[in-house]
Amino acid sequence: MTRDILCKHCSQPILSRQALAVVGRTLQPLHVRCYAAYAARQPWHQKPGWPINRWRSLLAFNALLLAGVILLHLLVSPLSVSEWLGLRPLLLAINGWLLVARLVSYWSLERHLPQQEPTPRGT
Repeated sequence: MTRDILCKHCSQPILSRQALAVVGRTLQPLHVRCYAAYAARQPWHQKPGWPINRWRSLLAFNALLLAGVILLHLLVSPLSVSEWLGLRPLLLAINGWLLVARLVSYWSLERHLPQQEPTPRGT
C-alpha cells in the first residue's frame, strides 16, 4: 500500500521511512537529507524543530523538559515529593500533543512507505 509522498523541499518522491523526516506543526514530509536546508530557509519563528517521526525526538524533548524542572528545583524553589508527583499529569499533557502528532504522522504518511528503500535490480 504505497503512494507517492513528495518532499516539500526538493519535490522528489520519498522512497522509504528511513529517508522520511516529518517536521513542523503542519507535519511537512521531507527527505532526511533535505531537512537541514529546509530548516535554514525558514524564518526564526517558523523553524520546524526536531522530526516528529523519530522517537529520539520525543526522548530529547522530555530530557530538556525534565532538565528545566530540575533546574527550577535547584535554583528557584525546592519541590517536595508530593509536588514532584503532582507534575506527572502536567508532563503527560505536554507530551500528549507529541504523541498525537506521532500517530497522525504514522497514519497519514509513514504507513504508505516501505520500511527500507527498495534495492535496485541488476540488468
